[in-house]
Amino acid sequence: MYDGSPDMLRTITADEKIIDCNDAYAKNLGYTKEEIIGEAQAIDHTAEKSYDELAKSIAEWKENGKIINREIWMKRKNGSTFPTLLSGTNIYDEKGVLIGRTVALRDITEIYYSRKKIEEDQAKLSEQYTALKNAELTKDEFLAMVTHELKTPLVPIQGYVDLTLAGKFGPLTTTQHERLEIVKSSTESMQKLISDLLDVQKIEIGQLKLDKSAHNLAEIISNTISSIKPLTDKNGIEVTTLLKHDITCTCDHTRISQVMTNLILNAINFCPKKGGNISITLDKEERSYSIVVKDNGTGIQKDNLDKIFVRFYQVDTSNTREHKGTGLGLSICKGIVEGHGGKIWAESKGMGQGTEIHILLPV
Repeated sequence: MYDGSPDMLRTITADEKIIDCNDAYAKNLGYTKEEIIGEAQAIDHTAEKSYDELAKSIAEWKENGKIINREIWMKRKNGSTFPTLLSGTNIYDEKGVLIGRTVALRDITEIYYSRKKIEEDQAKLSEQYTALKNAELTKDEFLAMVTHELKTPLVPIQGYVDLTLAGKFGPLTTTQHERLEIVKSSTESMQKLISDLLDVQKIEIGQLKLDKSAHNLAEIISNTISSIKPLTDKNGIEVTTLLKHDITCTCDHTRISQVMTNLILNAINFCPKKGGNISITLDKEERSYSIVVKDNGTGIQKDNLDKIFVRFYQVDTSNTREHKGTGLGLSICKGIVEGHGGKIWAESKGMGQGTEIHILLPV
């Protein structure tokens, strides 16, 4: 078994002299057995780069009585080197005194270079991934800057339109007034779109700042509903609430208001006109505050429930286009809620059966 083993075997004394080896050992190193047995020491066949590792192996063997799978580079007679895994078993005399060991050395050249190739490939992939992430961050920062700059020219446009509509520059004809109202509406839509794009970019690059302090969640929700009431009344949509009023949450008042506004506007868009219903509940659970916005609108297919929070995704293009949807509102809601350490998700039994948006904010 010793002589016929495919692994390289050598037997050494306590002072590291080789007193036996098998055919595989001699053949792999390019020696004859006569050149090895009784003539060489373990270090003679060890590559210089593994001298320290061999010394540690011998010290560990003498201290613990064993060594398993230590990587040692061997040196052939022609000077070439190759990696092996070294394991040793002890030899004792009749009195139990350790006098040597038999060492098995397994050639792992193919494994070593395959592993090295994998490590090199992983390093390249890591570099490429880092470069892509940096490029994406640069792009996002550029988009955030451009989006912010787009808001600048809208300010004077909106300001002068408001002043003109107020008659500050003289009386307007009915036609002029109607056309300026269209300009005002378009400017407000553009400003909303730019604000949404800016928020999305801030969320993507982790720059969405939250100004947190203690606020009553019921008041935030109630004020949001009041601000949208003209729109719900216009569309004949009833809004009902069941709010627990003694809930104080550490949050960004403006951002949570923005979330609630987006959710209610979404519900309005997909509710039936003259018969739509939106219910909003607020309650306290064991470790979180629960907000649910439920409507009796068109509903969502189950395989689309997760997709609605992806930016620019639209469940029904024709329907959302009718309401000038951009597919950004729910993505922004998700970023804001998660920025508060919370969770947001959608539930629906299917098309035509309404939708529920659930929010959990940490206590």
